Amino acid sequence: MSNIRPSVRLQILPTAAALAALLLSACAHERPANPAYAWAYLNEPGEGPKLAYGRPSSDEVLLMLACPTAGGPVEVSAAGIEGEAIALSSRDQTSRLAAKAADDGVTGPLLLARTTPRDPALGNFRRTGDLAILNAGQRHDIAASGDERRGVKAFFKACGS
Repeated sequence: MSNIRPSVRLQILPTAAALAALLLSACAHERPANPAYAWAYLNEPGEGPKLAYGRPSSDEVLLMLACPTAGGPVEVSAAGIEGEAIALSSRDQTSRLAAKAADDGVTGPLLLARTTPRDPALGNFRRTGDLAILNAGQRHDIAASGDERRGVKAFFKACGS
């Protein structure tokens, strides 16, 4: 994670166990969102907008979208999955983002990718709040609730899309 500023680094504890719990908490094909997790919109001065899916009031984050500069790339990080891509799906759009593995020795393994705010799956997510992570042949729903959708829209507006 050497190319990400320290203030943008994620605190993900415990990543593999958290994603395993999320993935095991639902049925086989399309897995509903885990009620112990939620979307949170953050926009701290000097860091740019962030949208995180994780356990509220903790450092346990499973998926993070960050937009360090308006109109610039969206940095995507996912905890607890392996491979060379982060696959995101929203309704009829799926994006496979080429990713690099990272491990800062504290938070555990992550996949890091970049895309644009106009990515097809992210565009649908912005409009509908529907999002899923595709991993190991399974779809894991992490859709935003009605209240969380305001944060999703605020993130993309602040990101310049």
